[in-house]
Amino acid sequence: MKKSNSTRLILVAVGILLVLFGLRGVALGLVGKTAQASVTEVEEAAGQHNDPMEHNYQISYRFSVNSKDYTGSFTQKRVYNTATLPSVGGTVSVRYLSAAPAINGGPDTGPVGGLVFGGLGLLLLFLGIRPARPVASAASAENTQADSQG
Repeated sequence: MKKSNSTRLILVAVGILLVLFGLRGVALGLVGKTAQASVTEVEEAAGQHNDPMEHNYQISYRFSVNSKDYTGSFTQKRVYNTATLPSVGGTVSVRYLSAAPAINGGPDTGPVGGLVFGGLGLLLLFLGIRPARPVASAASAENTQADSQG
């Protein structure tokens, strides 16, 4: 099957985004510094499956590094006891890159998820960049069959 140029472009673009997202997760998990952030908002996130038992919450926060404020958010999934959620004005631990504090994540940010996303991104890049295999023509197949019989 021949891939069109637009399909290749989409695969490469999505692959690059996944690799970058994966690098972010790995970097935060391995070399990220920890800071205490102030919770600015806690709201129930819309479930992707409209499952009444799926209770996900979006936690927004703000923290300071070198007297400069940064914001971020993370999703806390499957919260069945809302008493375990941080309250607005409370604190949560976050990870950030010291060279670029705008790149930050929640307390569960680790390298494993980054490796999965990065690997998937590399696979999509490979599929998008790899040249299409030539399709064997019918004449070539007939010649091969005649050679094997003769």
